[in-house]
Amino acid sequence: MESQPKPTISRPYPLPALLPNHFYVEPERVPDSAAGALLLVEESDPFDRYAYRLRSVLHSGRTALQEVLIADTYSYGVALFLDGVIQSSEEDEALYHELLAQPALLRHPEPRDVLIIGGGEGAVLREALAHHSVRACTMVDIDRELVELSRTHLSKWHRGAFGDPRGRVLIGDGRRFLEADDGLYDVVIIDVVDMLDNGPAQSLYTRQFYELLKRRLRPGAIVAIQGLEFSFSDDKAHVALARTLRTVFAEVHSYSALIPSFLGGWGFLVASDWFRPQEWSAADIDRAIETRLGPWLDHLSGDFLKACFVHCKETLFALSQAGPVLEDGVPFVAPPEIAEAEPLTAQFPVLPA
Repeated sequence: MESQPKPTISRPYPLPALLPNHFYVEPERVPDSAAGALLLVEESDPFDRYAYRLRSVLHSGRTALQEVLIADTYSYGVALFLDGVIQSSEEDEALYHELLAQPALLRHPEPRDVLIIGGGEGAVLREALAHHSVRACTMVDIDRELVELSRTHLSKWHRGAFGDPRGRVLIGDGRRFLEADDGLYDVVIIDVVDMLDNGPAQSLYTRQFYELLKRRLRPGAIVAIQGLEFSFSDDKAHVALARTLRTVFAEVHSYSALIPSFLGGWGFLVASDWFRPQEWSAADIDRAIETRLGPWLDHLSGDFLKACFVHCKETLFALSQAGPVLEDGVPFVAPPEIAEAEPLTAQFPVLPA
């Protein structure tokens, strides 16, 4: 059966000229193209369900460790799902991976040796190897089959980084690697699954893990961590992680952004004994980007990154609270909500003249 040509869209206005290497893509005609399409329902939230409509499935199967689905979605392009939960998507993975990797890499005066724990898609490896100063980048991921699937299906993520001779990909448990490793690192980036469900990944979030990691850091090193869901309405896991990091590092700072395919706000953390984001100006960030990366980045600029470190009053309140620290062998039990009794009516104006 021959495919039908897409109808021409008539617009009552001229389209502006595009920059080199850019082209227009017409939006999908949802009623026609998505009718009867596959639907993936994500059930990571205990109460709500989130659905992604799929154009096609590139791979579906189980590795020795987890269920893997790589599918072309209508709204976000090709996306990677692990155990039914989205990990990254073609449309916004650059936003996520730039935010995770580049603040630490750009702020360090000369990152030479980089360690990545997790990052199976190869995108964090891509961001690290974009820096000329990086002479060696070690990536440790636990799932060999996932890394191979990423090499095959997620080339827009790694963009050939797996073939760079400065990169070294090891298969194994990140914590066991650190226990046996005698290397020293300038920047460490933690990009592992985000579930504090007392499963295997939780050992990469505990105080004992970060104490172990700190012994592998050179003076002046910076650690960057994917910081789980994070907004004023979903903050407990992120805040517990930040609190845990403060038991090990003198300077721990949270930042966040809306990642569209994640359907909410996402958190990140930087930890060190010296780096204070408030002392890093937007002009200095832009200068570092221009000097080290030129036009490489799709999203980060000085003003945007500075804004990511700014939080609303509710979020600042949450970050200031005492509470549980993540410990080896201790299940994470989220603290209760803090509610405020508010009257149903108010007096206006709120302040007298």
